[in-house]
Amino acid sequence: MYTVAGQQYTGQQLLALLLQLASVPGSDVVWHDEYVAALPELTRTDYASTDAVLLSLGGCLVAGDSYAYKYRAQLDILARRVLAGGPRFESSGTPKAYHRQNWTQQGLGDDAYLQLHNNRSPHAALLDLTADAGSWTLDCATFVQAVQLAARAAALGPAEFDRTARRPFLLKDHDSTGLTHAKLWYRTTHGGELHLRTPESDRGLIPEPTVTTPDDALLRAAPPGSRVAFVNADPKAEGTDFERENTVKLPDGTYASHPFGILTAPEMKRRLALQTVLRYGDEIDTTLARAAAGHHDTLTPAEARTAQSTLDRLLHAGDRPALAAWILAHRTWTENLLYDDLDEYLDDLLYLGEIEIYTITPETTAERR
Repeated sequence: MYTVAGQQYTGQQLLALLLQLASVPGSDVVWHDEYVAALPELTRTDYASTDAVLLSLGGCLVAGDSYAYKYRAQLDILARRVLAGGPRFESSGTPKAYHRQNWTQQGLGDDAYLQLHNNRSPHAALLDLTADAGSWTLDCATFVQAVQLAARAAALGPAEFDRTARRPFLLKDHDSTGLTHAKLWYRTTHGGELHLRTPESDRGLIPEPTVTTPDDALLRAAPPGSRVAFVNADPKAEGTDFERENTVKLPDGTYASHPFGILTAPEMKRRLALQTVLRYGDEIDTTLARAAAGHHDTLTPAEARTAQSTLDRLLHAGDRPALAAWILAHRTWTENLLYDDLDEYLDDLLYLGEIEIYTITPETTAERR
């Protein structure tokens, strides 16, 4: 049972209430069938109003502001649609895959980005990406940019989005066309101070203040659509594809990223940590190879062969958490892995690096439609 404004409803009754609300002319509620499946996933059962229920489902009904509702609804729908489409992960050095009828590549290597053909509609090209994400390669940063732009395109509609889109229209890992920050909180080291960057500080009109708000409070306050970056300070992660993970905050408070999917903040940090912990397996392989050849002070060749067999079995099984736990349990066979378990590793090395609020989010745009 759900309680809304003091009255109880079954799931079906609540669904009927929301549908009724959406059917009222001039209500500015935009209904999406995809939310029918989301209704059982509501994390709470007690809501102060139907507006609060809509917010939990990914929509927004605030003072008749339909752009806010449409943007948040589409953000939720399109992030899930892109992930379900199965884009390949674009790691360093991987050639880009994209729809060549719409885009052309500019630049080379990690500096490459996509430029839309001048005779193509930005709205159509972005919705085409979300509909056929399996034909694309995306890294975590470009995934966030694509979802952001596609959500705005779907919310505004083709005529308005294409009318206001600047040319050339670029899709990049950061600073895609139309995606500028209204606020950016950032830190550069684990435990370092948070700084706040704004368009005014970018222009040198004001200094960047430091921020004392706790990370959890900032994450809770960040509106849906914010880019949130988690960072691994392990030197072994530096310069790799998993030194940081860029995510987009969804309306239910979870975070979507490619290739990790949709997770809570602690889960996202854990998945990021695993990527680097697993790389210590290479050091263990080297140690075991020396031991198997009889060149280790404490490990016998037989012990080394048994350990390598276990390591290979875990690797082939694809159970990454179990493999990481095994590596941590045998950390003395490496020169650099100093943590007793994954939780200690997380506490010491994983941190919130950035929260970026874009100018297109309902909280920052002056546009009311």
